[in-house]
Amino acid sequence: MARPRNQEGRKRELVAVATGLLVRHGQGGARLIDIAEAAGVTPAAVSYYYPDLSDLYADTYASAVEQYLVRRRERVQSISEPVEQLSQCLALGVPQEHSSSRAATVLLIELSALAIRQERIAASGRRFETEQLDLFQEILDAGSRARVMELSMSSRDIARALLAVEDGIAIPVVAGRLDPAEALRVTLRTAASLTGTPALLAG
Repeated sequence: MARPRNQEGRKRELVAVATGLLVRHGQGGARLIDIAEAAGVTPAAVSYYYPDLSDLYADTYASAVEQYLVRRRERVQSISEPVEQLSQCLALGVPQEHSSSRAATVLLIELSALAIRQERIAASGRRFETEQLDLFQEILDAGSRARVMELSMSSRDIARALLAVEDGIAIPVVAGRLDPAEALRVTLRTAASLTGTPALLAG
């Protein structure tokens, strides 16, 4: 691993290394010694920047959250029509094989349990949830104003229901128990029912 002159640069490199190991092997394959070997440095060098490995995991989680949120927001902002915005937003939430969303989903699942004991990961998790709920709600409110959606309950409640479906379906998909296409079909049918929008099922 190249040696950046600044501490933040080195931390970003270690986060990138940890991300790859966690996605491919889980925490069992992302120990201090594994990260050091993959980064081409000594364990002591990793510990210099991260005396507590949980802090590296926290930075890795925060980085994954940021990238996921930016990608989802950019996808929505590239579309003007609320129904298509919702469709594309939900599609991005299904962890398709070999996609960036799948890698991010695997990483977030892998580290989410640490939120019970790691406040920094818990804080990133709260931000992750809140910003996704806000984005869903914005789309739903826009659809309601444009009269292309007939919401069955408050936009916030629907946003939370859709996020719950997405979260609940992610583990079976990444575990190989549920085909991504079927997961997306179920998610879109749920959204169509909650928003009175049959157009979500088109195509």
